[in-house]
Amino acid sequence: MRTLTGVTAILLGVVGVLLCAAAVAAGWSVAVKTADRVTRVADRLDQGFVEADAGLARAEARTAEVRAGLDTVRAEAERLDAENADAPRVRAAVERVLERFTPVLDRADAIADSLRPVSAGLRTTADIVTQLGGDPDLAAGARKAADTLDAATAALDVLRARVAVVKSLAAVRLTRELVELTREAVAGSERLAEGLAAARRELAVLQTRTAEARDRTVFWTYAAAVLNTAVWSWAGAGQLCLFGWGRRRLANRPP
Repeated sequence: MRTLTGVTAILLGVVGVLLCAAAVAAGWSVAVKTADRVTRVADRLDQGFVEADAGLARAEARTAEVRAGLDTVRAEAERLDAENADAPRVRAAVERVLERFTPVLDRADAIADSLRPVSAGLRTTADIVTQLGGDPDLAAGARKAADTLDAATAALDVLRARVAVVKSLAAVRLTRELVELTREAVAGSERLAEGLAAARRELAVLQTRTAEARDRTVFWTYAAAVLNTAVWSWAGAGQLCLFGWGRRRLANRPP
């Protein structure tokens, strides 16, 4: 009976130690895979933020050029408005201003079009964060940046609809309406510039918070692995004790 008890204890101890070791190994395997997945997702998000910010920076540079052109056109239109619109010289000047205004307006319109994929990309990023169970504030921030861009580009939509009207002004020489349209264009470009700056600020916040969320998740993932190791190591120590008890039981069996 002593022999059977000792052998059983040894076998249970060996199996228990192996199971504890397997549990520790499985815990670290899951931790490494989870940390790697979180890091890859965070890197994808960060790369998306970098690309979006680069696109916004290029749009900002183009918008600055457009604003300078619109300011020049507006100043010229306001100067002409102060003169006699019926004078042949003024009529010719109005036509030249229109020729300069339309391409600049088209460039502003093109910038607005180029920002729509960026806005869509930010919303996709927000959806990814939500699907992965990430920080809700990150998703909300991405959507806020997208909304900011949409609001900025919407400021130019009215002007888009009036491009044909602007071009038709070359025939009717409506100086007063030209002044109004140039002022609207300048105001729209200013809102666009403000929207771009706001969106870039939101992206900077998103990048920072994504990095913080990644580091926090990785930390707690490995902390859980350490805790798992401690628990199963304690259990394994008990199995080693059982193994040792079984050996002593066999060693002390009567002849």
